[in-house]
Amino acid sequence: MLLPALVVLGLVIGLPMLRAVEMSFDTVNLRRPHLAGKLGLHNYDRLLSDPRAWSAVALSALYMAGTVAGSVALALAAALLTRRIVRGRALARLVFLLPWTFPAVVTALVWGVMYEGNFGVINRLLDHVPFIEGANWLVDRRTALGALILAQIWNEFPVAYVFILAGLHAIPEELYEAARIDRAGPFQQFRFITLPQLRYILAVVVILLMIMGFKSFPIIFILTGGGPAGATETLTVLTFTTAFRRLDFSYAATLGILAVAISVLLVLGYLRLVARLDAGRDGP
Repeated sequence: MLLPALVVLGLVIGLPMLRAVEMSFDTVNLRRPHLAGKLGLHNYDRLLSDPRAWSAVALSALYMAGTVAGSVALALAAALLTRRIVRGRALARLVFLLPWTFPAVVTALVWGVMYEGNFGVINRLLDHVPFIEGANWLVDRRTALGALILAQIWNEFPVAYVFILAGLHAIPEELYEAARIDRAGPFQQFRFITLPQLRYILAVVVILLMIMGFKSFPIIFILTGGGPAGATETLTVLTFTTAFRRLDFSYAATLGILAVAISVLLVLGYLRLVARLDAGRDGP
């Protein structure tokens, strides 16, 4: 039953991955075509001593952490808000799911207009807030990364919202009734009932958001293209520019392998942390 799907995944994902690994040991550079066929570890040696690549890795990690934390917090708040709504429930949930229906390119274009320094709606709203001034959000190094993270959160949090809302509805209502009988307040119910019951859902959500955040490309590239001065040049943006602007496909493949390896390590590390927390909770 699974064989057809596995064959398709192998053709669509497996073969390109194998080709990328093969290319990372080659020298495929359209600016220096005579070097093609020179096999070895030279691309990995170059990667180890490339400060631009490791700066991109650090920015990708920071971007991922910001998007994961913001998306989970916003999705949890939205799910708790709409969980017990009776009238207008469908409309309320539709509002929170709406960002998910827009492609990332559309999201980037909309937020680009909102961030515009002269006529953007964000600066116009800040004109009415005392002690806070507008900014060139996508140009200033101090605000560019935060502006991108905010746009990414708006685009991603509905994914977490769907999972968390489903997890909230799966929690037995009897647990809350018993807590209220014991005079537990809303915060105590949230801490000792809601969060423990959602721990497996949150684990899945965090893993998905980590992968989505680390490999995010359209919003970053469309809004800033890696600027200003590389302030938002994440690993995916650097891989793209290396391949299609510098035409160095072998080194771009090496950067792609690095991104896959880091993503796998992040997921395995987070799963191990969750397993350790569960073991400590279930222990004597």
